Amino acid sequence: MKLSSFLAGIGVGATVALLFAPKSGDETREMLSEKAEEGRRYAAARVQDLRDQAQDLRDQANDVAERGKKAVARQADAVTAAAHAAKDTYKRESHAS
Repeated sequence: MKLSSFLAGIGVGATVALLFAPKSGDETREMLSEKAEEGRRYAAARVQDLRDQAQDLRDQANDVAERGKKAVARQADAVTAAAHAAKDTYKRESHAS
């Protein structure tokens, strides 16, 4: 659910409550304060959830990048070792002839 939809729902709900609730002004203000606080807590929790999800995604991306760097380094080492082995073999074979 989008935060904007939630906040719009709070506004509509508060308006309907004001129109149809036979409560005193003090009771109505208290109820509105409580609903506003509930909305604030919900929004804060939702924002924190989104921040946590973003951090998890960053951590996963960093892990994948690290694994990729290590794989590239291993492949580079393997290619270098193969090139050295080929060079050594060529030298041995060319001197043996």
